[in-house]
Amino acid sequence: MSNILVCAVPNPGHVGPMLAVAEHLQRIGHDVTFTTSENFRSKVASAGIRFVPLTGKADYDYRHMYEVPGGEDLSDEDRKIHVFRERFAEVIPDQYQVIQQISRDTPPDLILVDTFFMGIFPMLLGPRENRPPVIGCGVNPMILSSADCGMVVPPATTPEEKQQIVTENQVIQEKFQPVDERINAIMRSSGVRPMPHFFVDSVYLLPDIFLQFAPEALEYPRSEMPETIRYIGPIVPSRPVKFEPPVWWQELDGSRPVVLVTQGTLANHDFNEVIQPTLDGLAGEDVLVIVAAGRSDTETLNVPENARVASFIPFDKILPKVDVLVTNGGYGAVNHALSLGVPMVLSGTTEDKDMVSARVAWAGAGINLKTRHANPEEVRNAVRTILLNEQYRNAAKRLQEDCSRYDALAEITRTVDAMLAQNENMSEPSLVSAR
Repeated sequence: MSNILVCAVPNPGHVGPMLAVAEHLQRIGHDVTFTTSENFRSKVASAGIRFVPLTGKADYDYRHMYEVPGGEDLSDEDRKIHVFRERFAEVIPDQYQVIQQISRDTPPDLILVDTFFMGIFPMLLGPRENRPPVIGCGVNPMILSSADCGMVVPPATTPEEKQQIVTENQVIQEKFQPVDERINAIMRSSGVRPMPHFFVDSVYLLPDIFLQFAPEALEYPRSEMPETIRYIGPIVPSRPVKFEPPVWWQELDGSRPVVLVTQGTLANHDFNEVIQPTLDGLAGEDVLVIVAAGRSDTETLNVPENARVASFIPFDKILPKVDVLVTNGGYGAVNHALSLGVPMVLSGTTEDKDMVSARVAWAGAGINLKTRHANPEEVRNAVRTILLNEQYRNAAKRLQEDCSRYDALAEITRTVDAMLAQNENMSEPSLVSAR
């Protein structure tokens, strides 16, 4: 079979789905190499996949993602741009160096990269004959620039809304112009041409094929979507995880509504953002609140009588028993919940969480609180609204039906096979040149 390289930004929300893809490709007979930060070595190794760590600036610890020099005194918005530049742009040379090293040791027949693994850009902007096919993988919400919608702003229905989209797109490009210029400077120093598009659009348009890991019904429609971009449905964890149900598991018997609250694995350092306000807001309500903390140090939580806390719960075990998910809007968790028809309350603005939350609200499957720090009363009212109004669960069920149309791993298999066959045909000498 073929040698395949899978590259992931060192963040659980990126590594998780990319590792699921890598495991699938190895299971069907390919030789797979996986690169991300050293933090994930044991996770990749336990899947039986060859691991090559990123080095230099690219090998950072996601738990300290925002601890970058120079960002201490910036506003939240400016700090977000600064962190993006440091963690996604400045790491490009080190990411590219690892790709080159792997290419020398075990030349890949195909490379898969997650959304913002931009260390692939120097290869994509160099001569086509000098590289294998590249597949981009959408583990973040689709943010390709469009006249039909913004990154956060949903599709327009009025002239005023259309202008709002134009304004949002202009503001984002202006704010991130320094990042765009820095990436092009890195391309020049790598000896390749500059990006032909804004860097966000290049993420989608430079790879030979881009597969978005979500159902199309969750994402804003775009009339000008390129044929090289396809929705394949969500990638949910397929490998069994060792899990011993806690003693309270038997309480999940359907006798009262179950509310699951989580802050995911990246933005979970401060429980006062979503988890504690949810515990406070739902204290005394006739619901069972389950906290999936994502970390073991939960002793600071003030836990009411109707709540249970676990440092880790596999979503495939708990979500089928959940009536409402309260989340800060991680793309993977949201897609997993919608694949099971679970409506949600969303409270998140960091990373891409404002974009994810806006999409769920637009699709009618949840209530977006539009804040990073949830208010207990707002959480309580939103949960009550969802439990009392079938429209949210019905919308979530419609998205579940849309998810069921897809077989993401089968589509990845078909795409990989087609790209490998195409590359093999390109590499064969023509009859004329063979004479």
